[in-house]
Amino acid sequence: MPSSPLPSFLISHFSLLTPRRTSLGILLLLVTSLLALGTGCPAVEQGDFGLNPFRDLAPLPLDGQPHELAYTIAPLGELAADQVIRLKADGPGISAVLLLAEDDQFEPAGRLAGGGPPGMFFEYRVQIPGRHFVFVLFDPQTPDLLRQAALTVMPGEPAFAPPDRQQVLVTFDAGFLTGPGLVDPESFSDEEREFMADIAPIVQEGVVERLRTIFAETPIEILTEGDPPAAAPVSRLAFRAERVLADDDGTYFDAVLPAGMEDRPECQDKVVFGEVLPRGTMVDPGNHAPDDEAAVYVGSFQGRGELCRSAAINSVNNIILGLAHTAAHEIGHLVGLYHVPLADIMNRSPSLAFQRDLTFARGQMLMEGPTGNWILTTVIQDPDFYFRANFGPTLHIATLGSEK
Repeated sequence: MPSSPLPSFLISHFSLLTPRRTSLGILLLLVTSLLALGTGCPAVEQGDFGLNPFRDLAPLPLDGQPHELAYTIAPLGELAADQVIRLKADGPGISAVLLLAEDDQFEPAGRLAGGGPPGMFFEYRVQIPGRHFVFVLFDPQTPDLLRQAALTVMPGEPAFAPPDRQQVLVTFDAGFLTGPGLVDPESFSDEEREFMADIAPIVQEGVVERLRTIFAETPIEILTEGDPPAAAPVSRLAFRAERVLADDDGTYFDAVLPAGMEDRPECQDKVVFGEVLPRGTMVDPGNHAPDDEAAVYVGSFQGRGELCRSAAINSVNNIILGLAHTAAHEIGHLVGLYHVPLADIMNRSPSLAFQRDLTFARGQMLMEGPTGNWILTTVIQDPDFYFRANFGPTLHIATLGSEK
């Protein structure tokens, strides 16, 4: 996790948005806010927590006109099965436009049902009827005073239909375990290098099998280079041999630290375990890019020096779990899933990846920023529901979530 003097988790419900103003108006508001901070008064109201936006706000008309939002949540009202809507959210600092459906377990929240990029129209076909909402997700570095959004919603093209599956081609670089892969160039013996080379086919087969087990009965289909060519565009997930160092805001490599030695500075390298490409893409909200790519950097799972060897190589089973769960995590991002603060595939902690069998679970979304992390209590990510709500109706998920 990024180091910060602030608490690791902050609770975020929803927030008020700043009305659009002229440049002079924004400047005056900034000055007023600074003066308020100097006197100990709040500069910006962060949310009216007596208001339940999932119950108390009027639905936005589907009239094709831009409507300036007062809150980050906007109700769309009751949407019928197979109804198609077309929508766009404009505003500075918006990172994603999330579609939520009412939650049958927690009223002051909505379940992630789809989404799309900001600043452009996209269409959504309702798979599960009920009340729907839009959540405007801002980049955490966007100042509160500059958070503005205008939402346009209208009937969509009746013929629009989402794909019923997403195929992902999984590939392995030559020497993915040895070049350097899980080989430490500083401390490995010739026998250890040879062992890694010998188990590479077993690990490759085990990783693919584990991925297919994780995504069984979901719209995600795992392909390998030996399978027949896909007819539709496919996403790609590559296991690469290199070790990739992170930027200054990266995550400490906690998997490499031996127990009780977390304070060893020589082991605290910041590395990237996997990512959606190109770097900085993070998530494809609503799975609108069927040919996107991600990578798992096998070399990042190994430290440098005998004292910093990773627990990820204690067994072949650990290696398979660590690599497969990291790949499943990145595939989750490719199809629109976010981080959650659970012992789950979408947890961002690499040390969880090789310790146990992980699955996709229902939980509140976790956001990360330069000053810490916070939980979106009003957005529930239930992968079972999301897969059924965002993909076509051919596949019916029956194993991941609570609603059958």
